[in-house]
Amino acid sequence: MMIGSYALSILDEAEVLVDLLTGGAPKVNKIFLITSSRRKRPDYYGELESCLKEMDLNLEIITVDDVSNFFEVYLILEKICELEGTPKWVNVGSGHGIMLSALAVHAFIKDALLVAFDKEEKKVIVTDIKKLKRIKIYQKRYFELISELGEGEKTITELSKIFNLSRSAMSRRLKHMETLNIVVRKGTGRSNIPYVFKLTELGRKLL
Repeated sequence: MMIGSYALSILDEAEVLVDLLTGGAPKVNKIFLITSSRRKRPDYYGELESCLKEMDLNLEIITVDDVSNFFEVYLILEKICELEGTPKWVNVGSGHGIMLSALAVHAFIKDALLVAFDKEEKKVIVTDIKKLKRIKIYQKRYFELISELGEGEKTITELSKIFNLSRSAMSRRLKHMETLNIVVRKGTGRSNIPYVFKLTELGRKLL
């Protein structure tokens, strides 16, 4: 199977998973469902399997003996990864807390997407977990920039001089912050109307 063509999910609320798959989750070829080996096969499996069949999705159920054992769940996820490659996404919308934690950590390490179905908004939420690695790498630098921009909006040139960085290095840093919705830019980038950066509402909350 091609890397990235499958997804991982806890087998908890079948209707939520159906809503997720039919509501716009990234396309995959196969779903691995993780569940307790002590759990009996409930009636709603039929609805789920019918939905997956209509969507031409393969289903494989993987059982764990102790759903409260983080390491058991995580190592089983690693085994699936070893055989199938990196998952395209993992469903973190519902399920046992420890299992969800293992899925989230696994997704972070493997650079997989976090996907969940919001019952209230009735929509699929997709989170690119790779952004978290950018936060970890640049965390101190981000907060220094946030503090500076808290005093007022500034251009790349002004910020480069303040932090003694090249324009290209400062531009990369601000671009990362833009993707995290911490700053927003105005202007055209031309010499007479340079880009000016200011904090977003989220950025101001981080002051």
